[in-house]
Amino acid sequence: MRSLVIAFAAVVGLGVAAAPASAAGSNQFRLSAGSVVGYGMYENMMSIPERPVPPFRITGTMAGRSLFRCAVIQVGQSGPADGLEWRTFGKHCGPGRSSFRVQASYMFRGVKPPVRLCAGVTPAQAERGRQCDLYRPSAD
Repeated sequence: MRSLVIAFAAVVGLGVAAAPASAAGSNQFRLSAGSVVGYGMYENMMSIPERPVPPFRITGTMAGRSLFRCAVIQVGQSGPADGLEWRTFGKHCGPGRSSFRVQASYMFRGVKPPVRLCAGVTPAQAERGRQCDLYRPSAD
């Protein structure tokens, strides 16, 4: 019985890791990189003139299965000369879950910032962005 449960968990785990980035509605996302899955919500925020805030809040959870893998969740921002730079706002290593939350602003030309989940053996390696899954929010 135990081997059947382990086999079922392995099949379910492979299905989760192989799933591409998707939007389950206009503001929810699910990303997968290596053995870590990240899912969350991309929300529009309201601001008052006296206390302005960035227009977007991104919140969610990263869940890992491997003892020796790490992941980072990053948000895109405008860089010099209209380039794209990635800012890390959440890190996760090993099995278990980590939550993340960040506020972001529009990029150049009014583009909503993308979110990506990158995997590596260490957080520094994951930040290099070689094994990533990307979510681009839909334009309104």
